[in-house]
Amino acid sequence: MTTTAKPLDRRRDKAGATGAAAEKARAAVTDLDNQLKTIAGLTEEQQLSLRRATDEAARLKRSLKAAGKRRAELTKQRKKAVARAEKAKERARAAEAKYDKELLADMVRREKERDRNQTANS
Repeated sequence: MTTTAKPLDRRRDKAGATGAAAEKARAAVTDLDNQLKTIAGLTEEQQLSLRRATDEAARLKRSLKAAGKRRAELTKQRKKAVARAEKAKERARAAEAKYDKELLADMVRREKERDRNQTANS
């Protein structure tokens, strides 16, 4: 080999090694780009999931509020219905008492008539 060949060989080897290093660096950049795309996709999916979960939480809060309001209305209606039922029960008792009183008065009147008729016939 000549003396000029040695520097040429070194430059060729250096150029080859540099090319390999550049290819390795490009592969690393491609890998990093792929990881960035993956992370961006995951971030977008997670943000969408978070938005949906937030919407669902808001919907559930509204549902709970509406259920509480409905429960309060039903409790109020039940209280009024119990009061009406008690009032109706009291009216029924009063009507029954009047009927009993009228029935007893009728029975007493008939017994008196029968007693008077028996006394008059005797």
